[in-house]
Formats: sequence, C-alpha cells, structure tokens
Amino acid sequence: TTAAAAAEGWTPKGDVSVIVAYGPGGSSDLLARTFANEGGKSFATPLVINNISGGGCAIGFTELINSKPDGMTIGNTNSAVVVNCLTAETPYQYYEELQPLCQIGYAPYVVYVSKDSDINNLDDLKDAILSRDVVMAANNRGGQTHWELEYFAMKNGGDISAVIYDGGASSIAALLGGHAEITVQAPSDGQEYVKSGDLRPIAILDANRLENDVYKDVPTSAEQGYEWLTNGFFHGYAAPKGVSDEVIKYYEDCYRASLEIPAVKDAIESYGFTVAFQDHEEFGKTWTDSVAKYKGAFDELGDRLTE
Repeated sequence: TTAAAAAEGWTPKGDVSVIVAYGPGGSSDLLARTFANEGGKSFATPLVINNISGGGCAIGFTELINSKPDGMTIGNTNSAVVVNCLTAETPYQYYEELQPLCQIGYAPYVVYVSKDSDINNLDDLKDAILSRDVVMAANNRGGQTHWELEYFAMKNGGDISAVIYDGGASSIAALLGGHAEITVQAPSDGQEYVKSGDLRPIAILDANRLENDVYKDVPTSAEQGYEWLTNGFFHGYAAPKGVSDEVIKYYEDCYRASLEIPAVKDAIESYGFTVAFQDHEEFGKTWTDSVAKYKGAFDELGDRLTE
C-alpha cells in the first residue's frame, strides 16, 4: 500500500488532524470523511476530521495557517482560499499563506430554485430580475455562492436581492421556508432536496453536464446561451507553510492512492465531483490562475458584493 511504501520516508507519528473550515454535512466535510473512512487504508495513521467553521472559512483557514508545520495538521481547501480574499477583508491571503498538497477533484456550481418558483431556466431568471424582486440566498457575502447571480443580474441590466446566511444548509433552508427563491450551491449540498422535489436545479454553471443520475438532464449555462456564467470549485488539501518536501510527498502519494479505491471514486462522483488529481505544484498553479480568473469579474462587480 501507499502507507507502507511511505514508511521509507516521513510518516505521521499519530492521528492526523484534518481541519474542515465548514460544518458537518456539506461537500467539504463529506469528501474529507470519505478519505478518512473508505480511503483510510491508504494512509499510515488515521485522519481525524476537525470541523472549524465560521467567518466565511476564516476561522478554519486561520487555524490551519497557524498550526505547527510538522505534517500532523492539514486541511481541506477549495476555491474559497482565493475568492474570499478577493471579495472581503480576511485575516490572511490564504492562497499565499498555505502550502498546497494536492487537488482531488472539481465540481461546477448548480443554480437551484424553490419548488414553487416560476423560474425554469436562465432566460426566465433574466426576465424575473428585470420585472420583479428576486431574492437569493447566499452562504457568505462576496463568496462563491454570492457573486455568480450578482454578476448575472449586472450583465443583464438588473438587480437581485441577496440575503446572506451562514452556510449552505441555512441558505437551502431559506428556500424551503419561502424566505428566498434562488440559490447557488454545490451539487452535493442540493441533491437530496432535488430527489425529494423540494428544490429544482435550473442550470449547471459549466460547459459540461454532470453525469450523475440526479443532474444528468439539467442543462448547462453554456447550453442556455450564457457561456460567460461558468463557475465551479476545486477541492484539495493544504498544510501550513514550512512543511518539508517529505511531508508533501507523503500526502500526495496517499491521496493519489485513495483515488484508486473504487468506493472512494464512486463517493466523490456521487457528490457531483469529477476526480481530477493534481500534485502540489499543479494545485498551486490552480490557485494562482484562479486569482486572475476571478479578479476580473469582481472588479466589474465593484460594490455589488459588499453592499
């Protein structure tokens, strides 16, 4: 196994703390637990999930940055390591203060509406924005579930009312309770409500459709004529700056091996992710490329994300 092979180099001296900057039940938490459980045999010692949520990921990311760089603490990282730094005041520039370890997958965001909404596609959304008040629920101001629909409204000459909640579960609850009509969420966060009929997905924010059974018939934003409205998020792992090359290699090898386990791969795909491994150098480039990608859109949006 990878864990056994890694014994020739660095290996953890005990359980490894994996900081998840979100609460239990979301996509980041589910993925982290998949590697800890189904993928656990690829690691020399157990992975212990430590949910540290709040502050738009600031609390969890700050805890990870300030952890000892000895390889015993790592953390999940997604596009928030870039986006949050560009749209809000953050304690650190996360993408500069963390050491990327590897990416494990990518997923596009999905636009959902409440079951009773008369919005069935992005053209309907455009018409609604231009004719009435549309209320969207977002997980944090300026973050990944906020900017897309603000950008859509701006590009179409209208406005949308954003209500900011604390995380995806609260945003979805707002739609279920009739307090908001539309939200952007990760595929895994909305799929149970799609199955139950309580939410309807109207667009995959990507050029390619999702292949899992829940979303395979949902058209993409590109198919609907809005090629410029695409957004997704990477998922991977990082460590505090200063970890050794041997530590980086250990986690690269272990996560790569985990992705070869059918149960791990199946779980990741069931959450709406595409398995896409990147080593620490490739993943670091993904971070820096994302800075350039998002900055242009956010500059166009200006004060819309902060008001």
